[in-house]
Amino acid sequence: MMNNSLCMISIKVQDIEKAKQFYCETLNFKVERAYGDEIVELNLDGFPLILEKVPNPNTLVYEENSQVVIGLKTEDIQSDILYLTEKGAKLLYHTPQECPPGHFTVIEDPFGNKIELLEFAE
Repeated sequence: MMNNSLCMISIKVQDIEKAKQFYCETLNFKVERAYGDEIVELNLDGFPLILEKVPNPNTLVYEENSQVVIGLKTEDIQSDILYLTEKGAKLLYHTPQECPPGHFTVIEDPFGNKIELLEFAE
């Protein structure tokens, strides 16, 4: 039996500076530290997110390919959709989509990585 715990999520990006701008200025992550020029640790609510530089973009189709997708909790999905639209973020759905726990939308980062924004039903 393994004795492990979740310690971070890594996102592969082509441009560290552009990624930091998107994740920090649009999604409110904070830079914790850099590990050279190709790996940066971000943080949101105490959870580490690692940006790692790679040569190619994500080419997976959100609804068709197996993949890891980050989920961010929101209290007001409609307001966040408006905010993200104003910030120029690419949304796959401009209206909240129903799901068993509530509603969601999907944001795409500049490198094709998908992020779900979730509002849980009360």
